[in-house]
Amino acid sequence: MDRLEQFEVPLTQKNAIPQVMEKILGKKVFNVHIERLALDYRRKGNPHYVCNAVYSLEKNSGEVPQNFSTKTLLEKYNKNKSMPSEISIVGAGPAGLWAAYALLLNGHKVNLYEQGKPVEERFRDIRRFLKARIFLENSNIFFGEGGAGAFSDGKLNTRSRTEFSQAVLGDLINLGASEEIAYLSKPHIGTDQLQFLIKKMRKQILELGGKIYFESCLQDISVRDNCLNSICINKKWQPCEALVLASGHSARNIYDMLFALGIALEGKSFAVGVRIEHPQSFINETRFGRGVDYKLTGAADYTLTGKTTYSFCMCPGGVVVPCASEKGGVATNGMSYSRRNSPYANSALVVPYKIDKNDVKSGIAFQRELEQKAFEMAGKNYSVPKQRAEDFLAKKGGDLWDLMPKDISTSLEAALYEFEKKMPGFIKNGLLLAPETRTSSPLRIVRKESGESVSVAGIYPVGEGAGYSGGILTSAADGVRLAFSMLWQ
Repeated sequence: MDRLEQFEVPLTQKNAIPQVMEKILGKKVFNVHIERLALDYRRKGNPHYVCNAVYSLEKNSGEVPQNFSTKTLLEKYNKNKSMPSEISIVGAGPAGLWAAYALLLNGHKVNLYEQGKPVEERFRDIRRFLKARIFLENSNIFFGEGGAGAFSDGKLNTRSRTEFSQAVLGDLINLGASEEIAYLSKPHIGTDQLQFLIKKMRKQILELGGKIYFESCLQDISVRDNCLNSICINKKWQPCEALVLASGHSARNIYDMLFALGIALEGKSFAVGVRIEHPQSFINETRFGRGVDYKLTGAADYTLTGKTTYSFCMCPGGVVVPCASEKGGVATNGMSYSRRNSPYANSALVVPYKIDKNDVKSGIAFQRELEQKAFEMAGKNYSVPKQRAEDFLAKKGGDLWDLMPKDISTSLEAALYEFEKKMPGFIKNGLLLAPETRTSSPLRIVRKESGESVSVAGIYPVGEGAGYSGGILTSAADGVRLAFSMLWQ
């Protein structure tokens, strides 16, 4: 097959790429397979797509690349079933779900335990929380089937795509996601669509013979001679030879338990700061220019980096939501639906937190301190403190300087002025909401290259909670990768 790279596609012809290629080549093309499609808006007022694609010039020649999947990846390798036949997994976020799926495809028995509720019940609980501020410790924006990523923008970004991340994208397409996620440079699904995909993944796991137990919390682990012996779920002990720990970056009770058991943990860098919200119309005009049909471009995004501060998890056409995993504390998060049609855009503006290498749990203590202080400041009802960017800079009214440590506030102050130069109006149109504390795990559960804990044989930390991934796609890919490591060690 031949390849055509870096060719421009007008916005109106996004769904007619073969015809665009034929016009460029002056020839009829067949078996077109898009490898990458990115929106290019470097020329103000003239946004367009840039595409890489493979094709053939004869109708029946050339093999069209097929979407990868976890199943096809398993079929690619010889499988060694030396692991215990029954494996327990804690956490039904992306890492846990995909680890379960891969292991089940290989013929293992899997018991999946989730302390929260099924995704449809969880969505109802979260709606009540957002409307009436009724907080449930085990069913919220951080906990429940689908993990923390289920209530986000549904971004599927990754710096580099591996065969494991490609397999996850293929799985999502097979579950009903748009085929675009396989080639768009910045694919996303949206909170509204994620719940349906998660339910379909649950169905697949059950059809493969997996067992899923909701509202089932891991409370303790028994270790004998540095080997996993048993686990305690909802006050009941049961034998366990292999435990995949996919508990997420906010399961602080799990970190406390591991710390008490002497399992190796290390402090990990993360970032804290605020969310900044702007009218989406301002972002669209600033990024794309005037006179552009924004229905064709979709909501504009941005990435900004300053000397000590950077934007993170930008949500075009989204909303800022309060969130909590513990009573008496509140943080911010950004989310959007598949259409990204909210009149507002938001992004985290965060500063790297300097961890105390002598205190493994210092990061969690710092997160908790900020969240509890924010809860008090905003009226103890799970609202979040907010302040216009102009007032923050003037240190006037609802002062976030009283919430954030001085070094972080000073970094944010400098960043606002930096970003104003890059996007004039950034300050005037900005509303700050705080705190943004759950950017990533503040701890890493140290594991071997095989994925097994360096401290206890039979424990396999995985995903964001283990400190080895960040986001939906990389967490799910880490789950698949771990399953493969377990199968072929």
